[in-house]
This record gives sequence, C-alpha cells and structure tokens, in this order.
Amino acid sequence: MNLYIPLPSDRKAKIVLAAFALVILGLIITACNGSGGVTNGNAAEARTSTQDLTTYEQVQPAPHFPYSDIRQTMIDVQASQALGLVTTSFFFNMGSQDPYFICPSKGDPVPNTSQLTNPDQVLTWWHGGAQTPDQTAVVGNIDPNGLYAPSASDGTNVMCLNGAGQPYLFYAEGPVSTVNGHASWDYIHHHIVVTGEPVMPNCKVTGAGKQARTVCTK
Repeated sequence: MNLYIPLPSDRKAKIVLAAFALVILGLIITACNGSGGVTNGNAAEARTSTQDLTTYEQVQPAPHFPYSDIRQTMIDVQASQALGLVTTSFFFNMGSQDPYFICPSKGDPVPNTSQLTNPDQVLTWWHGGAQTPDQTAVVGNIDPNGLYAPSASDGTNVMCLNGAGQPYLFYAEGPVSTVNGHASWDYIHHHIVVTGEPVMPNCKVTGAGKQARTVCTK
C-alpha cells in the first residue's frame, strides 16, 4: 500500500512543516547527545577511579613485609607434622571435662579421612574405534591398604609412645588435643599443663633468590 501525503501549497503550511522538521531534528540531536553523555560519564568515572587508585598507591601504598609471622607458623606446623616431633596427646569423650586417656606421642594426630594416595581416579569408556572417549567419570580410588577412606569421620589416629619410647597406634572417635612437647593434665582446674620445654622444629632459610629454600630439622 502506498501512502501519499499531499504537500501544502500555501506559504503558511510550509512554514509549519519546516518548524516541525526542526523540532524532530532537535529531538534526534538531543537523544544522540544524551547517549554520548552517558558514554562520556562512564569514561569520566573510569578516569576518576584510575586517578584515585594512582593517588592511593602513592599516599597509602599496600604494605610490604620482609617477614610474615603467620607464614612461619604454617611452616612450623607442617614441619612438626612431617618430622614427627615429641608430643603429648589427650583423648576426650564428648561431654566429659577430663580426658579418658593421655599418652606421650609422636607427631600430630591424623584424621581418619586423610589419604596417602590420590583419592580419585578417572574412568574412561571407549566404543568401537573412536578417537576420543565416549564417556568419562571420576570415582574413588582405593588406598594402599585396599580400602576406601570415608568422606567424613570423627576418627583420629595417634601414634602413642610407651615407656620405652616404642610407638603404638591409638585410634579415637572423640576429640583429641595434642601439644608439642611433654604435658600433663590438671584434674583440679581441668586443663593441659605443659611440662618442660616445648619441642619445635628448627627451620632455616638457605640460599638466596631463586635458590632460596626452607630446611627444617628436629
């Protein structure tokens, strides 16, 4: 369908149409400027943010520490676990304020969920002469003892030491607290008392730069 709009013939109508056209053009320009204004506003905000960051980096730079105590704590923890230092372990039953068993021990308690090997394995199914597997799945992997470790457990393994210093395994289902060094239980005040000097690993940094490494010994 063709739409035909007759053009006005008189001069007054032409003036009205010209004014109308100017109004439409003004609206278009305003809209464009508005869109550009939004874009310019975003750019201005980005510039301000960059300036703020630059200023803060100059007047309030992030701190740099030549030594991190919390990092050293983690190093000592892992060294203590790996080196098997002399410890004392206290075994509790839920709801009891005193331990039901205390033993000199070696190293830290080991949660029953810990695994010596990779806990997962990937199984792949191939059909025919396919160049890529049709299906894969991640399933549990057995430990060297032939068992699958539990995903959740309250069990804890502790390597206790007898009077002759010989290790024996003590397994507990309840909470276990272990202290580095010799300790005893105060049955009057119901808390652990460290006796003698604590036993901690000796960790030192050797080398420098890319050759630097932390070496920990008993």
